[in-house]
Amino acid sequence: MTMTVPSLHRFLMRCVLFLAAIGVAFGTHAQPSSTPLTAEELAWVATHRETSFKVGFDPFAGMDSFEFRGKKTGFLHALVDDMREHLGLRLTLAETNSWDDAYSRFVNGEIDILYGANPTPERERIMAFSRPVLRLPYVVLARKDSTIQTLGDLDGRRIGFIANDFVSGQLPAEYPNIRFEKAEYPDQRQALKDLVSGALDGFITSGGGIEREYLFDFPGLAAIAQVRRITSEMTLAVLRKDELLGRILDKYIEQRREWIGETARRTEQIYNRKILRLTDRELDWLDKKGEAVVGVAEDYLPFDYYQDGEYKGIAGEALKRVANLVGMRVKVVSGPFAEIYDKAVGGMIDILNIAKTEDRLSHFLYPRAISTERDIIIGLKSSAPMLDVYGLDGYRVAVIEGFWHEEYLRKNLKTPRIVKTADIMESLRLVREGKVDYMIENPTVVEFYINGLGYTDLVKRGNTSKDSFVYFGVNRRQPELAAIIDKALTLVDFEEVKYAGIQSVPTLRNEESRKLGLIISGLMVALVAILSVTVWIVYSLAQHKARAQILKEREILLYTDPLTGFFNRNYYSHHADILERGHYPQALLAADLNNLKRVNDTNGHAAGDAMIKLFAACMREQLPEAKLFRLGGDEFLAVVDDMTEKQIEEAIAQLGKRCSEASHETPGGNARISPSAAMGYAIRCGDQDTLDEAMAVADERMYKAKALTKKRRTDDA
Repeated sequence: MTMTVPSLHRFLMRCVLFLAAIGVAFGTHAQPSSTPLTAEELAWVATHRETSFKVGFDPFAGMDSFEFRGKKTGFLHALVDDMREHLGLRLTLAETNSWDDAYSRFVNGEIDILYGANPTPERERIMAFSRPVLRLPYVVLARKDSTIQTLGDLDGRRIGFIANDFVSGQLPAEYPNIRFEKAEYPDQRQALKDLVSGALDGFITSGGGIEREYLFDFPGLAAIAQVRRITSEMTLAVLRKDELLGRILDKYIEQRREWIGETARRTEQIYNRKILRLTDRELDWLDKKGEAVVGVAEDYLPFDYYQDGEYKGIAGEALKRVANLVGMRVKVVSGPFAEIYDKAVGGMIDILNIAKTEDRLSHFLYPRAISTERDIIIGLKSSAPMLDVYGLDGYRVAVIEGFWHEEYLRKNLKTPRIVKTADIMESLRLVREGKVDYMIENPTVVEFYINGLGYTDLVKRGNTSKDSFVYFGVNRRQPELAAIIDKALTLVDFEEVKYAGIQSVPTLRNEESRKLGLIISGLMVALVAILSVTVWIVYSLAQHKARAQILKEREILLYTDPLTGFFNRNYYSHHADILERGHYPQALLAADLNNLKRVNDTNGHAAGDAMIKLFAACMREQLPEAKLFRLGGDEFLAVVDDMTEKQIEEAIAQLGKRCSEASHETPGGNARISPSAAMGYAIRCGDQDTLDEAMAVADERMYKAKALTKKRRTDDA
């Protein structure tokens, strides 16, 4: 029986694969693959060991491939080197002009492996995909001075995409209510230039760090959103005819997942050094030293907090992000401010969160500010308002020992009356007791202490015009470190840092609640004594009635927000057990008022207060049966018994509509403002769902909602 030509060909190929597999098994070939493969896959590797495979990619994809200190490097270079070692295949990076060029040459068979292609139904007909090496969210870029502040603002606008990028087709599938005019570009640079010139309203491209380079090169642009529902799947794709190679690459990715993650992190740090244009001296500092000692002063929450060798709080979170961006190590020491300051002046500490003053400039270099909030003047509600620090002449002002405020007051007041304190807690206490008239402090710090301690009798009474921003002071012996921090801070979002930093510090013990407990305990003792003395029965009853009325009035003041009439955070903290015993299903609605700081800064606090009251009125009308809370400046909570998930979703939608239809006129009558808020909810179905757990779910959904409609604003998100 004779074989046909095709049958003979198949027979010979099987023989070759069989012999190759035997050769691999018995070591007759060069280094075998260290990735666990089947006999068929091992045989394929053995027969293709001398074959050269070209890997195509987007040359404008940021950290995948870039030039650094005169050498081509990047994540993809390290990945290809590692695949060569572990698979025993000859892999080389193809020279490509653009993503469109790489994609076209791959489809035409000129390139063997394509890195970074997302699977789509059309592509899967001709291509086989590995699992993603990395997943990168797409980002939306727009001009800072434009009205485009969210993804939804691009409805009816002109949006730029890279040619052959699947996101241009995926966007309308994921967001069908956004209709747009599409413009395709061969590379990102031209798209970014058109965005700057106004030829585009927005540009959507794969992120993962490259957007930082765009923002550094084009400072007039901003990243207004991350499209987390659409990610760039950084796969290794092959044509269908090479499906066996695709399976081998997929197994490699699975085995090397931990190495891939660590390599991506290290490469991103090197890439950030390139983005930030670090000089040779700065790069040498990172390579040869790479570690900075930071001093953390005690009792300056929420900016500075030391715990178990870690620098926490807002400043700690900012420094951590700077260190992660460039691959710098941080060693933390803590102590009283005066002690830390002396060590910094003596060169034993490199970095210190410290105010900028003329005297300190001789010891410290100051990178750009972490926060640009100016200090405010704090007093009792009954205290006279102050237009600026000059109005404090003749008044007693509390100043923390070693803080810059003493120098500031002595230079600007004719008769300064300074009362030195050990810490901010003592300053606050002296103001409340009337032993000093005012104190000066950062607004975020004061808000944290006043809200945490329940000091509702303390309020802002004026602003200061002095540069009282929050800085990292860097020892003058470390100029390279100062320059590195200055550049890296351009890539740090203060609002994100502020939120994360506040979450990392301990909650303050509410002193007002403790005092109330002592009062109640004293009343109980008094009542027992009164009951034991019968001769004073009538008198005791009259006294008890009078005291009960006082307690009721105090309770109203303690537990009610004066601006909205809602319950306040004190009530929520002390009556959680009552809320826990609700009728199920019980719905929790968390809301974060948008743009409050912007309204305050633009139109004054009267306009901000009016917007808060208007939003509260909308909540009360929409949820008349709910227990309503104002937990902070722009934070609201509603707890509604007997409400299902569908009902709370409908209520949220109706509340949003009600807010959009409500408005108030700003002082001067030059504008009308409508309230809006990011909202999230949670449902408690029974006692097994705790109130804290439900609050965490509602907060998470609320912050996700805020992220989807993220705005460039300065109030706390």
